[in-house]
Amino acid sequence: MERLKVLILEDVPTDAELVLAELKNGGIDADIRRSVSRDSFAAALDSFMPDIILADYYLPGFDGLTALALRNERQPDTPFIFVTGSLGEERAIETLRAGATDYIIKDRMTRLPAAIVRAREERRQKRERARIAGELEAERQLVTAILNTTKALVTVLDQDGHILHLNPAAEHALGQSREAILGSLFWETLQNPDAIELARWHIRLALEWNSPLPIRAWRVSTGQGRTILWSTGRLTTATQGNEQLILCGIDITDQEEAEEKIYFLGHFDTVTGLANRKLFIQQLEEQCILQRQRETGMLVVMMIGIARIQEIRDGYGEALINQLLAEIVQRLRPWPAKPELLARVADNTFAIAFNLGDDAELSALAPYILEQLRQPIELEERHWSFPTYAGTAIYPRDAQEPALLLQAAEAALHCAEANTDVPHGYAFYTPLLSDEARERLQLESELRESLTRDDQLVLHYQPQISVAEQTLVGLESLVRWNHPRFGLLQPARFITLAEVCGLMPQLGRWVLRQSCRQIHDWQEAGFTPPTVAVNLSASQFSDAALLQDITDALNEFGVRPAQLEVELTESASMRDPHTSIAIMTQLKNMGLSVSIDDFGTGYSNLAYLKRFPVDRLKLDQTFVREITTDANDLAISRAVIAMAHQLHLEVVAEGVERAEQLALLADAGCDTVQGYYFSRPVAAEHCMALFLKEQFSGTA
Repeated sequence: MERLKVLILEDVPTDAELVLAELKNGGIDADIRRSVSRDSFAAALDSFMPDIILADYYLPGFDGLTALALRNERQPDTPFIFVTGSLGEERAIETLRAGATDYIIKDRMTRLPAAIVRAREERRQKRERARIAGELEAERQLVTAILNTTKALVTVLDQDGHILHLNPAAEHALGQSREAILGSLFWETLQNPDAIELARWHIRLALEWNSPLPIRAWRVSTGQGRTILWSTGRLTTATQGNEQLILCGIDITDQEEAEEKIYFLGHFDTVTGLANRKLFIQQLEEQCILQRQRETGMLVVMMIGIARIQEIRDGYGEALINQLLAEIVQRLRPWPAKPELLARVADNTFAIAFNLGDDAELSALAPYILEQLRQPIELEERHWSFPTYAGTAIYPRDAQEPALLLQAAEAALHCAEANTDVPHGYAFYTPLLSDEARERLQLESELRESLTRDDQLVLHYQPQISVAEQTLVGLESLVRWNHPRFGLLQPARFITLAEVCGLMPQLGRWVLRQSCRQIHDWQEAGFTPPTVAVNLSASQFSDAALLQDITDALNEFGVRPAQLEVELTESASMRDPHTSIAIMTQLKNMGLSVSIDDFGTGYSNLAYLKRFPVDRLKLDQTFVREITTDANDLAISRAVIAMAHQLHLEVVAEGVERAEQLALLADAGCDTVQGYYFSRPVAAEHCMALFLKEQFSGTA
């Protein structure tokens, strides 16, 4: 036992010596302080701070009960043991009730060491209980504060489904006062008949299920029109051993409405309500699968171009064009071969897909469709007519991929529009190994060779500018190809080729290493470059060696992970969301920033996006390009920016070329922009001048 500070209240020196001797015999090392009066005892309590008090009951002018009262006032948890002569049973009980720890009769002193050890242990346990109680109370107050302020809906039910407790968020969402709800069956508070049955079923299932783990989340609509996603868990109370059900809900009404709006704006034409190009390609893939199962007939894709749309819009306005487009859509719907798919894929272009038996049927049907569309439309006491053209492609003869099939039909449409001698204004796609195709094969061979050389591929860097400060906050690495025959080629000329021929992982590794090398070179030159963003292709992102490639590049050139940002396209991230989340989490754990590129053009899904551990969304330039003239693009941009900020993500807008675009994006709260308005992509040696600029100004 550690050395104890013992305060002895004893007026007889020989009795005090006996106490000290007994302590030594019991192996207790003690620092002794003796008091004989009230004043000296009180002073010792304050200055000596004893670990234990041993007091005689009878003292001249001062008694043990008075000393005990002083102890209770000043040091209530210090053990107090009476060491006295005959005390009597009633007085002994009185001392214990007054707070004494124990009492020892002087002629039985051998019990003193054990009593001291026991008293010390009791005090330790008492202090531990007090500490635990304090922590529990603090935790209880913290939990109460969280429950009262969180937006999550928390409700506690008994074994029959009656509400025992609910927090303010749940009270607000259920639309009734706390007093009215407490004691009610939970499902009866929902008011919506469909929700009542669903909630009753899930709650009964949770109460009867043996596993302590929560069951799958379920959603219901309340009588107030709110959509709540509930999850359930069980709690066994410590006091009564009764099981209670914990319901935790999230109000996802606004989120679902935003998701539906963004999905609609990204997949449908807002004027006609038809699918847009992206959705048409997705739907066409399903039709191709069905056609393979049929094994007879053919799947036809027809692109229909309507001329004079822009001419009439310029002369008569958007409202008239919208009415005319509605009539065109009505004419496209009912015809002999009912279309399986119908979409508006561009301002003046529609796409349809349908099944036919053979080419003869198609040859008869195409002129009929165009003839119907060319009939004048009577509107506002005038007759409006449109030159109309069509191009067709057949699956799988002309192409086996939906996107390529649509491209083939589009190529046939361009042929029909460009050649006035085409009969009836429509053309069929004819695949030939043309000079262009041969050139593409040669280009693939040259691209493979360029990846083995050091003098052809180069990186340019697109500055990223803070909207608020107009300062440089980042650079995006963009690969260029110094082709020996064609000169400097932009990515559009060879990236798709690299993807098709399987060179993207190798090209991506080159861009990653070169970006890290350049960061190192800038730092060696005395500059502090901003974060550099590197694009990851879908094939590179799915490569098992990705994380090791990044680690090797960072280590080789001594680049900190925080200096690098990886960009992944939205469509690539949504191919396998669960795997994407795992890889993104590993990238974040490495210290890298992660962004979603081309947002709004892929398979956006907020349920996964909110789980992606990303830092930024990049608003695709297809929405920025016409943001000043197209209300739909402006609406999409504002929605994406607002949604990203709700998810605590920054937004980078691509393709900003004019001051008017910047002003609208700034008004919408966009954080960062990149585009020709501030700077074109520049070579590495020109970036050092950018590092020295304190502020950027637009050039348009």
